[in-house]
Amino acid sequence: MSESPVRLVQAHANHGAAWVNGDLRPVHFPRRIERPLPGDLVHIDDAGTLTAVVERRNLFGRGDGRGRFRPIAANLDRSVIVIASEPAPSRDLLHRYLAAALIRGIEPLIVLNKSDLPRPRQAPFTELQALGELGFEHVEARCLPEPDVAALQSRIGCGITLLAGQSGVGKSSLLNALVPDIEAQTGRLSRVTGKGTHTTTTATAHRHGDDAWLIDTPGVWEYGLWKMDPETLQRGFPEFSKHAAGCRFRDCRHRSEPGCAVVAAVESGALPGFRHQAWLRLLAEQERFGCQGVR
Repeated sequence: MSESPVRLVQAHANHGAAWVNGDLRPVHFPRRIERPLPGDLVHIDDAGTLTAVVERRNLFGRGDGRGRFRPIAANLDRSVIVIASEPAPSRDLLHRYLAAALIRGIEPLIVLNKSDLPRPRQAPFTELQALGELGFEHVEARCLPEPDVAALQSRIGCGITLLAGQSGVGKSSLLNALVPDIEAQTGRLSRVTGKGTHTTTTATAHRHGDDAWLIDTPGVWEYGLWKMDPETLQRGFPEFSKHAAGCRFRDCRHRSEPGCAVVAAVESGALPGFRHQAWLRLLAEQERFGCQGVR
């Protein structure tokens, strides 16, 4: 094997697959080394055994029922958050994904898939314009009746992009439209790992041209954050920052504290109320986790 690091594309309990010299190769994970993730750069020896994981730029993941962080992928440049008219997203799902990406230092991009369907007159679809004014961009895409993924394609031509979203929003259809040889890639991966090809049960990195990777993730019905202090959570709401600097108390939680500049900005229309409500619900969730600093 080359001494240069190679890209890991899939990881299971003690084995996975990596892209080595233009082909997929099996990789064994010894117990003494932290389990790698799709997107990781790793070193492997001539026998295909993992010897080291290169230091990561970032990690993306989700919280489990006890608020513990469960990593999914590494070294992301952006997180594409896919929503669709059908099935309609649950409350705060989009805001949770936005917060998770920003907290982890990853650029979020919202994709409204199934753009051929009527757009519901309900959140989060009615919030997209206001989110755009805050700097959260969105593009439209569809796979039926004819694929139209040009706007998305133009944004993911380099680096590592993670596709995330609720079950049924069409992530697999988008992946098929974006990666012409996806069936060949998944077929080779199945032969290397011995896993099936039909259902997304674990995150998988797919080659996307010469300079990019797309990491597909299993669909979810709910997406939970993990335990964190309020200062970390606020990184997921960057539009609060310039207002929060004017709060009377340095540890203001932007609920009902006297002199809260964030609440004042919401009341004046300078901040959208739906973002503040999402903040309050996520803050309350942290309180249920028993996180310090949340009162």
